[in-house]
Amino acid sequence: MPLIQILAAVAAGAGEPTLRPGLDADQVSPGPWGFFFTFALAAVVVVLVWDMTRRIRRVRYRSQLEENVSAGAPQAGPGSSDQAGPAGGGAEHHAEGEAPATGGVNEPGGGSGRPDRGD
Repeated sequence: MPLIQILAAVAAGAGEPTLRPGLDADQVSPGPWGFFFTFALAAVVVVLVWDMTRRIRRVRYRSQLEENVSAGAPQAGPGSSDQAGPAGGGAEHHAEGEAPATGGVNEPGGGSGRPDRGD
């Protein structure tokens, strides 16, 4: 039997839905626990997508920065102009023997080095 005939038979026989005898509508509905679980699952998915997007953006930015450095081009990130201070994007020049400031782009756990981000 073709699929269209099956769907037509199901649609024609689908009148007002009724419950089997002995069942109450409250027994077959998800109730408040179903709602809370679905809401929590949706919230977790939204947070995971947001975090994944942030991490992908950070990796893309770092790879562009590494390509610019390996090509010898100046860093084109935010704060890479002749600014003084920690917002220099890791482009500060240090005297010989002086340790660079922490939190730079190439340091582990240093974040993306972008001042407009909180990482």
